[in-house]
Amino acid sequence: MQLDEMFWSASLEQLKQGYVFEEDTNCYRCLLCGETFEDGEVFLLPQLNKFYEARKYVAHHIKEAHGSVLQTLLGMDKKATGLTELQKELIEQFAAGQTDAQIVKSYGKGSASTIRNHRFVLKEKAKQARLLLAIIELMEASTVSAPKFVPIHRTATQVDERYALTEEEYDAVLKQYFPSGLNGPLTNFPRKEKRKVAILRHISSFFERGAFYSEADVNEKLKPFSEQDYVTLRRYLIEYGFLDREDDGSKYWIKS
Repeated sequence: MQLDEMFWSASLEQLKQGYVFEEDTNCYRCLLCGETFEDGEVFLLPQLNKFYEARKYVAHHIKEAHGSVLQTLLGMDKKATGLTELQKELIEQFAAGQTDAQIVKSYGKGSASTIRNHRFVLKEKAKQARLLLAIIELMEASTVSAPKFVPIHRTATQVDERYALTEEEYDAVLKQYFPSGLNGPLTNFPRKEKRKVAILRHISSFFERGAFYSEADVNEKLKPFSEQDYVTLRRYLIEYGFLDREDDGSKYWIKS
């Protein structure tokens, strides 16, 4: 299972703590970057001269590497959270324990009643989200043959109908465009957006999360899929939010 799939399939409690325990690997995995910590291993904190076991250390890792789970989630796009930039700013201040009066003072305008209304709206959104989650889970529990959709990667640049891709459709696209096997080559690059997403998703899985690649390294990974159009594949991987790069093209990595 890819990191994006693990992130979106995590329970509410797992999302709040920022990590999951994988029984098959006996490791705690950070949901925010994918780094793992094996259960039973101890980790040294030089600055404190202490040793932490894996579960405690993954929580320390999240704080050191990501600031907090809340900061990471608030850093996600509106398409993922449904929150406006103003709502995100207010949530940060609410979480910091700021009073309505203090928040008004920090903005230099508005009123305490306006801030209270924002608090109310957020609580209403939370109620609606809980009800919607219950409704969807009940719907899926009563639907025997409901199609399973391929998870959308968190860094998708535009989420629309092109991502409404079932697992069955995904497998069919890969079989059609990689007849010689999933390692390539690609027969051709399709024009239909949904098929493009499926192919790019598959190709991106050949890059290791957390690793950095030169442009030459990226090209070498893409050439087995298309000796002629590897530059086009590289461009699309960036455009669709699978890869990111430095402005000068000196470094590439899996976008997270």
